[in-house]
Amino acid sequence: MDEKDKIIASLRKQLQEANSKISALEQEIALLEYQIEEKKGISPLIS
Repeated sequence: MDEKDKIIASLRKQLQEANSKISALEQEIALLEYQIEEKKGISPLIS
């Protein structure tokens, strides 16, 4: 594996890690939005 391949592999790994973090944050946002709507007394599943 030459240097270019190592860089590509490293960048792919970083991209996968970033995508995982984004996915986790999106899930957390969805949960927080649900909790906010629940506290308002509005069913978020209907809207």
